[in-house]
Amino acid sequence: MDKFTFDFNGRNSAEFGIYATSYDIVMPFKREKRRQIPFRHGTHLHDNTFFNDRQLRLRCFWLNDKEDNISRDEFREITLWLSERGRIVLDVEPDKHYVGELFDPSDLRAHYNRSTFGEIRSTDGTFELVFTCEPFAYGEQVVMPISHGNNEIEYRGTAETPTLIILRNTGTAPISTVVLTATSTTGG
Repeated sequence: MDKFTFDFNGRNSAEFGIYATSYDIVMPFKREKRRQIPFRHGTHLHDNTFFNDRQLRLRCFWLNDKEDNISRDEFREITLWLSERGRIVLDVEPDKHYVGELFDPSDLRAHYNRSTFGEIRSTDGTFELVFTCEPFAYGEQVVMPISHGNNEIEYRGTAETPTLIILRNTGTAPISTVVLTATSTTGG
């Protein structure tokens, strides 16, 4: 895979000389709620439609030997940028975003310490950022006028999304015989 950038909290990783070469989106596990019932074999499985968080792993590198020339101030700015919860958009998936945060920047910190303090470098300029994210990928909000016939909406995310239908009478005559049929598709 070629190099790509990512946006986090409204800033692009290229501003800091950080590019990614690969990503792995670890699928969220379903929450398992099992209960042992006396005098019954096995366990009873309760509703398991809820998911735990997912991990988004980005394999990154510094562009133009930035790792050898990064100052403390630049590193502080990078850690400030990565320290909060925010929206993550990968250039390779521009129609989706994730919401997450970085809990363990040790790979980045260890690399910085090796390059700044002249310690023995055991890295090749690459590091991994592992964001803990909400379970789903989110697509952009879709707004479309309802017309006569089929009104299918294509949503690019994987999150369960509520639908809001607003009916406005823009004419002078009263509205009558409005029929709405809601269907739901699940899966994939």
